[in-house]
Formats: sequence, structure tokens, C-alpha cells
Amino acid sequence: MSYSVGTGVPVATDSQQAAGSSGEPTRAPAANRLLWADCAKGLSIIAVCYMHVVTGVPGGQDSGWHWFNDVMDPIRMPMFFLISGLFAHRVIERTLGDLWYRRLWFLLVPYLVFTPVQAAIRIDMVEDVTWQNLGRAILFGDPGIWFLYALMVFNIAACLLRRVPPLAAVGLSAIPAVCIVAAGLTQYNEITHITAYMPAFFLGLHFRAVFFRLAARATDWRVILGAVAAYVGWEWVMDLLVDHVNPDGWTTAEAGLINLTGMVRILTAVPAGIIVAVWISRTPLLSGIFAGIGRHTLPIYVSHHAALYLFNEEILRRLVESNPERWEFLTGMNARIFTGFAVCVVTGWIFYRIGRLPVIGWILYPPALPRRRAVA
Repeated sequence: MSYSVGTGVPVATDSQQAAGSSGEPTRAPAANRLLWADCAKGLSIIAVCYMHVVTGVPGGQDSGWHWFNDVMDPIRMPMFFLISGLFAHRVIERTLGDLWYRRLWFLLVPYLVFTPVQAAIRIDMVEDVTWQNLGRAILFGDPGIWFLYALMVFNIAACLLRRVPPLAAVGLSAIPAVCIVAAGLTQYNEITHITAYMPAFFLGLHFRAVFFRLAARATDWRVILGAVAAYVGWEWVMDLLVDHVNPDGWTTAEAGLINLTGMVRILTAVPAGIIVAVWISRTPLLSGIFAGIGRHTLPIYVSHHAALYLFNEEILRRLVESNPERWEFLTGMNARIFTGFAVCVVTGWIFYRIGRLPVIGWILYPPALPRRRAVA
């Protein structure tokens, strides 16, 4: 049993290999894992937590804290899904039944455990808690734990298209996004979360050698310059486009245009993210921190958003109400941001420990399902 590089959940996969600068497989020595990929996942989940902390604090989006969020916005989720695709190749070569046992089961269990909690919190925020809304969130992928839902959809789609030529498969993966824009459905996040990132997963799946070569040449100044130019150039185009179509608010068609052009970031921004991840993996102290986080993204992902809501809306409010003079300092923007980071760290560690407990840890890492033996 090993752990999926895309999610941190256990899957029965073959050993993961990638061509390094010497032409030999490069892995994290202790766990038989690709080190820069773990660092890339660590960078992505840190950026996700950072985004939820800063955007959840009044004034945070208009402060200097938001610069890192702006930089990572075109990288964090596309890179997460691309890395997931890089290591899905062994699973999707098999049947749908085998896919269920080897991957979908391990994604479905934490999704069903944590989605009702996150969905209830989100629905409570808009004051529209009903059984119907809760059921809809679970069935169609709530915006809270949507990553696991999207991965299940992507793996199934990849398995169904496994005999389609790689370039055609990537092209087909982009068609749902075009259809959603044409139908004017971009306001439904549970749909756009899937359509926007499916091409990233398919690119990682079918063109993994390209990204392994990119990682192997991450110290080449020409590669670095090209990646930076692509990132900066397309973000400049996006800024111009947003300013042009959004002087007084977007129409549905304009929002759809932004969604489609934003998908190009998979090719223009993610290479820069991979290069940063490779450099992190080659920096001793940072490597250990980012790779350690990247190997355990699932406990952080499923817990931090709900924990931030619980702290900000319940614990902090009650502390201030109980003794304003003592706790008022926690209500400042900087104090709330630092506290939010601490909440993410503590909650991630708690759920990491829960995942290592017998039986109860199955909510994160369920045991493999028993399979029927073939009858001779």
C-alpha cells in the first residue's frame, strides 16, 4: 500500500518513477516518493490555507497580506491537479472495477465523512440550511470539499478515455468547460470547479514526461526565464482582459470568457510553480517542511476550512463577548490572520494524528476493500 501523490490517500499503485537530471528515477529517500512533487503539493496546500485565512478576515484582501494569494492564485489548484494526474497513470490503465478498489474507494470515504460538515457550515453562512440543500451539496460536490469529488470524476473520465490518443483526450477534457460557458452556467461553482481543472489532470496524466523533463531542467536559466515570462505575460493579458470586461460588473458571457482564458494558466503558470517546487526540494530546511506537509495534505485539506469557521464565528466571538478588554486584541486584522495560520497548523496536526489512530483513522484512510478471488 502506498499514498497517492495527488491526495495523500492510500492507493494500491505501482512504484512511482520519474526521470531526473541523471536519467535515473529521483525519489524522496525514506518513502519512495518523488520529492519535488511532495514539495509542490505542500506549496499548493499552504497556498490554499493562506487564501482561506486572508480572505476570511475583513480587510485582508485589501492589505499587503494578499500579495502571496495573488501570486499563487493561478498556480495552487492547477498544480495540485496536474501532480495528481502525473501519478494516476497506473490506476487508469485498469478497468473501472479495479479503479474503484484502487482509488475511488479511498477518495469516497473521506468525502462522505467531511462533506456534510463543510456543506452544513457553508449553507449556514447563507442561512439556507435544508435537507434538500445538504443532499444536493453531497451529491453534486459541495464547494467546501470539492477537490475529492473532482478527483473521483477525473479518474473515472480518464479511465473511460484511456484508449483515446493523449492529445485528443486532453482536448476532450476541455470540452465540458466550453459547454458550461455556452450554457451560461458559470455561476455554479460545483460545476466550474470540475470543468476548469480537468485539463490540468489530463495534461499531467498524458504528458507526464514533459513535466518530468521540466523538473529535471529547473536549474537551467533559459527554462527559468521562459517560465517566468509565460507566467508574467499571461497574467498581464488576464489583467488587461479583466479591466476591459469588468468596468461595471460582468455579464454571464464575460464571466464565461474569463473562465476559459483562465484555463490557459495551466500552461503559463504551473511550469513556474513546478520550478519553484524543485528549488524548494533542493533546499535542505525548506525541503523537509514542504515535503512533510505535501505528504499529508488530506488531513489539512478536510479540516482547516471548518476549523477557521469554528474559531472565527464561535470561539473568537464568545471570547470577546465574555471579556472584551482581555480578548479585544484578537479582533485586529493582523492578529486574526496570525491566529488563522495557527488554527490551520494545529488542526492539520490534530487530524494527522487522528489519521494514524486505529479504526477512527479510517475516516481519512479507510482500509482496502476485500476483493473476490478469481475462480480457477
